[in-house]
Amino acid sequence: MNVPRKTPGRSLLWFLPGAAVFLLGVLFTPAGASRFISGDVTVYLLNAARMLEGQAIYKDFFQYTTPGTELVYFVLFRLFGPRAWIPNAMLFALGLSVTWLSIAISRKLVPGWLPFLSALLFLTCSFYKGLDGGHHWYSVLAVMAAVAIIIEQRSPMRVAGVGALCGLALFFTQIRGLAAVLGFAAFLVWEHRRKAHTWAALLKTEAYLLGAFLATVVSTNAYFVWRAGVKRFLFCTVVFGSRYYPAYSLGNSLKTYLFSPPSLRPWYGLPFVLVYALVHLLVPLVYLLTLVRYWREAQVHSEYPWDRVMLVSIAGLSLFLGVAPAPSFFRLSVVSLPALILLVWLLSLPGRPERVLAGLLWVFAVLLVALEPLRTQRHRNPYMDLPSGRVALLEPDLLERYRWVADHTRPSDFFFEADWSDTYVALGLRNPTPVPFVTNTDYTRPEQVRDVIDALEKRDVRFVLWSWDLDTPQGDLAGDHLGPLRFYLRTRYHVVKTFADGDQVWQIWQRKS
Repeated sequence: MNVPRKTPGRSLLWFLPGAAVFLLGVLFTPAGASRFISGDVTVYLLNAARMLEGQAIYKDFFQYTTPGTELVYFVLFRLFGPRAWIPNAMLFALGLSVTWLSIAISRKLVPGWLPFLSALLFLTCSFYKGLDGGHHWYSVLAVMAAVAIIIEQRSPMRVAGVGALCGLALFFTQIRGLAAVLGFAAFLVWEHRRKAHTWAALLKTEAYLLGAFLATVVSTNAYFVWRAGVKRFLFCTVVFGSRYYPAYSLGNSLKTYLFSPPSLRPWYGLPFVLVYALVHLLVPLVYLLTLVRYWREAQVHSEYPWDRVMLVSIAGLSLFLGVAPAPSFFRLSVVSLPALILLVWLLSLPGRPERVLAGLLWVFAVLLVALEPLRTQRHRNPYMDLPSGRVALLEPDLLERYRWVADHTRPSDFFFEADWSDTYVALGLRNPTPVPFVTNTDYTRPEQVRDVIDALEKRDVRFVLWSWDLDTPQGDLAGDHLGPLRFYLRTRYHVVKTFADGDQVWQIWQRKS
């Protein structure tokens, strides 16, 4: 059952430094400045900064995910202060860690240099397209670490470790940790049936898994439940996500699948179109192909490591099920590593078509390794010296807004950015409201709108950054509760500055004297 380990013994000594150079090239400029990332991570950075001020998550401000990501950035902020390089450094560490895990797992399935093919595909097709230091990568790291520790042995201690890692994954992403532990439990049932273990042995093993999982979930979340209260904690982390989260945008529904494909123009964008197609077709198709191959060949080719293949397949399916309700390109990229490992395993099997496809993938992956850092570095991104440090702005529309806000505010001022959260930590500003942003959908509740108005009035907030998108109906996404907030702005504020970038328009509203 063991796969011959023909991978060169010193190969990691050059591959991981090469992966590090790749990651540095897409996360930092040659001068060492951080490339500013305005994704979901800015919400978690804002929450961590609020915790640094003494506020309690869920009680004093709203968040719908479990508090693991905020805790990571809170600790780093305590050590180094709210610095712009911190999310980039964490992405670097996450990317390198998951890359190493991809090699460690692949080496248990395929020989030779093929483990590095799955790692290259992960770096170029998955991680590069998911550069956001939010909760996703932390929970994926925990799940893939769980796969790595039991891929060879299922001893009680290793199974308990898997349960603990799934509990840790839930500490970052609720649905991912829960789906992962159910997936591992299903794998243990499959192995029990295949090896004809006793039911007592199965129940004992499942008890190790689920017991360690529950113990980790309780111990990691207990403090935050105590601070916020059970009812509030459950509303934020369970009720809100199931009832109101899908209303945020079409990106939070099934309609996001194959939504907004990249353009074929310019011509050098073709590789990224192929990446888009590969990720969408690979997940979950490769799991179905693997299962079909198992059913057809398990009895004929008993030399294949079927238990390891099924472990990776079931773990990958559990990750996919966690994003299946809203399978955006970003979410599919984040959970695609098991699919990439299985793809390389399928291409390692005897057959000329497999060898040809594997060769094409090698060429494609090496091409992307060269192109993606060049694509990032070729842009002459404007630099800004912010209170959080020197950054390079990847999005040109941010430059004018950031300059204006920086010129008209001082660090620690209250400022409300209504449609997102990327200004707060970058410019050292404070959000006076209990929500990171508002939407004109049911995602923003009526009571949250009232809380925003009360906070703006109580704190006498001078500036509000407003987006015209918040005045535009969201089609079939019902639940616009922003009417009172719009009326309040028109009554107590006036527009002093407008920024435009294509169809996007933002306004600075200043409080009337």
